[in-house]
Amino acid sequence: MKRLLSTITLVVCSASLAFAQQRAVTGTVTDGKGEPLVGATILVKGTTTATSAGADGSYQLTLPEGATTLVVSFVGSNTQEITVGSQSTINVTLAAAAQGLNEVVVVGYGTQRRSDLTGAVGSVTGAQLQQVATSDPVQALQGRVAGVDITTNSGQPGAGTRIRVRGVGTINNSDPLYVVDGVQTGDISFLLPTDIESTEILKDASATAIYGSRGANGVVLITTKHGKAGKTQFNLFGYTGYQEIRRTLPLTNAQQFATLVTEAYQNENAPIPPDYTSLLSGALQDGGPGTDYQKLVLQKGLITNYSLSASGGTEQNRYLISGNYFQQDGIVQQSGLKKYVLRLNDDATLTKFLKAGVSATFTNSNQTGAGDGTGNTAYSTVLQNAILANPISPPFNPDGSYAYNNITSFTPNLARYLTQQKFNKTTNSTLFTSAYADVALMKNLSFRSTFGINYNNVRPKLYLPQYFIGPNDRRPQSSLIESRLENISWVWSNYFNYSKTFADNSNLSFTLGQEAQRGYGSGISVTGFDVPEDATLQYISAARSATANIRSSQYDGSLLSYFGRANYNFRDRYLVTGTLRFDQTSRFLGSNRTGIFPSVGAAWNVSNENFLKGITAISQLKLRASYGSVGNQNAAPNYGYASTAVNNQNYVFGLDQSRAPGLAIATLSNLDLRWETAVTSNLGVDASFLDNKLTFTGDYFQRTTEDMIALSPVPNYLGQAPASANVGTLRNRGLELALSYRNEIGKLQYNAGVNFTKINNVITSLGGANPISQGNTQAGFTTRTDVGREIAYFYGLKALGIFRTQDEASGYVNSAGTPIQPTAKAGDVKYQDTNGDGRITGTDNTYLGSATPSFTYGASLNLAYSNFDFKVLLYGVQGVEAVNAAAINLDKSSAIANVWTNFYADRMDRWTPSNPNSNQPRMTSAATTNDLYSSRHVENASYLRARNMELGYSLPQTVLENFKINGFRVFASVDNVFTITKYRGLDPEISTSGSFGNPLAYGVDYGNYPQPRTYRLGLNVQF
Repeated sequence: MKRLLSTITLVVCSASLAFAQQRAVTGTVTDGKGEPLVGATILVKGTTTATSAGADGSYQLTLPEGATTLVVSFVGSNTQEITVGSQSTINVTLAAAAQGLNEVVVVGYGTQRRSDLTGAVGSVTGAQLQQVATSDPVQALQGRVAGVDITTNSGQPGAGTRIRVRGVGTINNSDPLYVVDGVQTGDISFLLPTDIESTEILKDASATAIYGSRGANGVVLITTKHGKAGKTQFNLFGYTGYQEIRRTLPLTNAQQFATLVTEAYQNENAPIPPDYTSLLSGALQDGGPGTDYQKLVLQKGLITNYSLSASGGTEQNRYLISGNYFQQDGIVQQSGLKKYVLRLNDDATLTKFLKAGVSATFTNSNQTGAGDGTGNTAYSTVLQNAILANPISPPFNPDGSYAYNNITSFTPNLARYLTQQKFNKTTNSTLFTSAYADVALMKNLSFRSTFGINYNNVRPKLYLPQYFIGPNDRRPQSSLIESRLENISWVWSNYFNYSKTFADNSNLSFTLGQEAQRGYGSGISVTGFDVPEDATLQYISAARSATANIRSSQYDGSLLSYFGRANYNFRDRYLVTGTLRFDQTSRFLGSNRTGIFPSVGAAWNVSNENFLKGITAISQLKLRASYGSVGNQNAAPNYGYASTAVNNQNYVFGLDQSRAPGLAIATLSNLDLRWETAVTSNLGVDASFLDNKLTFTGDYFQRTTEDMIALSPVPNYLGQAPASANVGTLRNRGLELALSYRNEIGKLQYNAGVNFTKINNVITSLGGANPISQGNTQAGFTTRTDVGREIAYFYGLKALGIFRTQDEASGYVNSAGTPIQPTAKAGDVKYQDTNGDGRITGTDNTYLGSATPSFTYGASLNLAYSNFDFKVLLYGVQGVEAVNAAAINLDKSSAIANVWTNFYADRMDRWTPSNPNSNQPRMTSAATTNDLYSSRHVENASYLRARNMELGYSLPQTVLENFKINGFRVFASVDNVFTITKYRGLDPEISTSGSFGNPLAYGVDYGNYPQPRTYRLGLNVQF
C-alpha cells in the first residue's frame, strides 16, 4: 500500500510540475492607438510554438518547457521580444516601423539596413503600386522615385512601358535589369502589381556593380508576396470601372473642311477635281458636322481586376497561393487585354540548418486588335487614320455598304478596318519558376543556391480578309500570318554570405558567389493566302493558295560570372563597400568576352557622432560617395560582331550569262566588338529630422558611357553597310532630390512627399561618324544625334512667322539684295536663313529642342482621418518638346497630288487678305514650301498630370468583429484626373510605339494611342 501511495503521489507531482512548466499565457496585441492587430504572430523564441492574434487582438499560448521569451511581430510594425518571467497575462503594443534609414531593403544577393547603404537605392511598396489601374507593374512606378523616368509605350492595353534609370545611357538598349526574387530577367510583364510586396531600384555603381555587365542601366529588384506564419489568411482585392479618352483633337467639321479645300483651289484659280465637286458643294450647302471619325473609333472601355490569395502556415512551412484576373477593354474599339496570373510560393524550414523554397508564376494574356502580326503589340494605326480621315466622306453608303473615300483614298474605310481588328490577336504564355536552398554552414556563415527558369511563348495571329471598296481601298486576296516565338532562359546563382559583429559594435560582412545563365529561343512566321474568313477556319492548313513568306529566327546566349562584395561598418559610423564582378559572355569574341566591373562606396553616419548626440532635431544624417564601372552587354545583339548576308542575289556565270541565286555580304564584321561600360560617380546625403517625421535624400551623379556602340564610318564605294564598333561616348550628369513629411493633427494623419530629377545628357563622341538622323515622318527625318548635344534632338528649319504682305515677302533678301524665298507670297511661312547663303535648303536646319526634359518631378499626399483615407499622386515633366507629326498633316497649307486630310480647327484662322495678322499660312492647291518640317511642328510638351486620386473607407473594428472578418475597405479612384499642358496632340506623354522603341526617334508623336482616364470602384477584404 505504501508503494502504491508513493507511485500515485509521484504521478500527481509530475503532472503538477508538467502543468506548471507548460502554463498558458494570454493577452492582446494592439498598435499605438490601441487598435487590435489582427493576425499578429506570437512566437516562443527558439521553438516552433506560435499562434496568431484574433479579431479583437487577443491570443492564448501554451508555453513549452524552458520557454523564456516571446517574439511578437506584425507587418508594418517593429518586432518586440518580451521576457515571460512569471507573467500569465502579457499585453503588447507594437509601434509602427519607421519608414526611414533603419528599414531593411533588398540589395543584390542579400539585404541591408538602409542606414548601412553606401549606394543610391529607391524603394516603393506594393501598396503604392496598387494605387494605379494597370496590368503593368513598371507603369505603376511612375512618379514614385527620383531619377526614374517611366513612359508607357502606348495607351493600348498591354503595350508595355519604357523605363529609364538616370536618363538615356546609350543610343542602343537602355532598359534596366529586372530581378524577381533573386532571379534575373529582362521583363516583368508576367506579374501584376498585386503580386508585389516591394520594389527596390538600384541606381549607382555601388549598388549595381554586383550585377556586372547587366547593371549599367540600373537594376529593378522585385520581391513578390510570400506567406507568413499563422492561421490561413484570405485576401480579396478587386475593382471595376471604365476608361475613356482624356480629350479628342479639335478638328474641322464637314463645312469647315469644305471651306478650306475650296479656298485652296480658288486661291490658285484652279478647278476643283471632279471627284471632290459634289462632296465639297454638298458640305458647304448642308452645313452639317459630317462624320466625326474620332467618335467612330472610340469607346468607353471596361476595366476589371480581381485578386484572391490565401497565405499562412507555421514557422516550418509558409505558403501563399493567389489567382488574378485582369481585363481591360481599350478606348479604341476592337482593342483589349485579358490577363490571368496564378502564383504559388512555399518556404520551408527543413532542419535547424536548412531552409528551402519554391515559387511559380504562370501568366496567360490575350490581346485583341494590337500589333502587326509579328509580335509587335504596341503599334496600331486606327486612331491615326481617324485623325486624318476627312469629315465629308461618310463611312457607309445609303444602303449600308462601306463607302469609298475619294479624297483621302490612302486612308482605309475605318468602319471596315475596325471589324478587321478583331482578327488581330496575340496570345502570350509565361511560366516563371524558381527554387532556393539556404544552408547555415556555421555561425555567421550561410550558403544560398537559387535556380530560376523563365519560359515564354508568344503566338501572334493576324488575319487580313479579302474585300473591295475602291481602287485604293481593296485587298484582292485574303491572308493569314501566324507566328510562334519561344524563349527560354535560366539563371543559377550560388553564393556565400558572412556577417560578424564585434564587441565594439563594428560589423564585417561579405558575399562571394558564382552565377551561370543562358537564354535561347527561336521563332517562325508563316503566311497563307486565300484563307476563309470563318473564324473556325482561320488556320494556315486551310489556305487555298501556296504558303509564302516563311521567316525564322534563332538566338542563343550565355553568361558566366563570379562576384564578391565586402561591407565594413565601424561602430555604425563609417561604412565602406567594395564590389567586384567578372563576367564572360557569348556575345563577343576572344578576350572581349571577359569584363571586370569594380566599384567602391563609402558613407559616414554623421548623426552617430558624439558632437550631434545633443541635437535632437536631427534624427539621422548620412553622407555617401561611390565610384565604379558597370557593363551593358545588351547594347550589342547576339552575333553583332559578324557579317550579315542577304539572299535572293542573282549572279551571272559562264559564257551563256546564265543567272544563279546566291548570297551577298550586306554588312561588314567587327571581331573586336565588346560591351559598353558605364563609369559612374555619386555623391549623396540621407537625412531625417524631427523624430524621423521629415526625411530627405539627395544625390548628384555623373555617368559616362564609354565604348558606346555606333556604326563606324566607311567609304561609300565599299557597297556594304558599316559594322558596329565601340566608337562613341555619352555623359549624363544629374541631380535627384526627394523629401517627405509625415505627422498627425488630432485624428488626421498625413504623409506628403515630393521628388525632383534633373539630368543633362550629351553625346561627347561618335568616333568620327556622321550625325545620325532618325524620326522619319511624311516630311522626312525629324531628329538628329550628334556630338555636343543630347540624344535625338529635333533638327529642322526655324520658322519666323508668316509674311503678312507681298512687300514683306519680296523684301526678305540677303545682304546682296537677293530674295531668300523668291517664290513666297503673302501668307506663306517665313524661314530663317541659318547659314546666310541667301536661300532656304536643308543646310539651314538647326536645333529645335528635344524630348530630353529640363527636369521631372513627382508628388504624393496621403491623408487618413478616422476610417477614411485619401490619396493623390502627381507627376510632371518640364522643359520638354515634342514633334507633333500628326500636325504636319493637320496644319498643312496644300495637298499632295490632290489628296486632302483633315485639319486642326484653328486652321480656320488662316491668313487671308482680310486676316493678314494670322499665324496660320494661307490655303493653296499649288506646291509650296509652307509644309516643310520646321519649328512649327515642334511644340512645348511640358505637363503636370494628376496620375491618381483615391478615396477609401475602412469598416471599424467593432463592425468587423460582428462579421468575423479581419478587414474591409472600399474605395473610389480616378486615374489621369487632369493634365495641364499646352501640347496640342492627344497626349503629352509621348509613347514609343510609333518609333518601334527606337531611342533615336523618342519624342516624335505619330498620333497614336493616348493614355486613358480611368474611373474605378473597388474593395479589399481580409478574412
